[in-house]
Amino acid sequence: MPLLPTSQRSLLVRTTAVDDAAWHRLVAVLGEENEDGFRAYVDFVDDPMWVGAPRDLLRNSIPQHPRETAVLFIADDETLSAPDFPIVVVDLLEQRPAFRCVASELWAVENNLNIANMDWEEFADSTDQNGVYRGPNER
Repeated sequence: MPLLPTSQRSLLVRTTAVDDAAWHRLVAVLGEENEDGFRAYVDFVDDPMWVGAPRDLLRNSIPQHPRETAVLFIADDETLSAPDFPIVVVDLLEQRPAFRCVASELWAVENNLNIANMDWEEFADSTDQNGVYRGPNER
């Protein structure tokens, strides 16, 4: 089985071959700091070998030692077709059910879960009716 790149940051893996322009907009959005100076620290994986890869395969393709991060992010068809880019958030520690997070709030999920400042449930339980985390006051 192929492995994803080793990184000390969370990976954001593109699993769709559609809409290169949307992918580049997503990358740009995630590279910007918000008004408080926070941003998501992710490494982008844009490799055709991962197109169509299911979540479990991606989770199992993370190099096992050392596991530096608690989450994996996935940009799929749904992510790139919506204006707010709802990214799939995959738990690497306990394999809890995934949820989505809009790109503008990914910094909170990435920063807090990777340093164990907040628990998975604090984000997962704050998603909207569609399973998307939109921020602390946007339920």
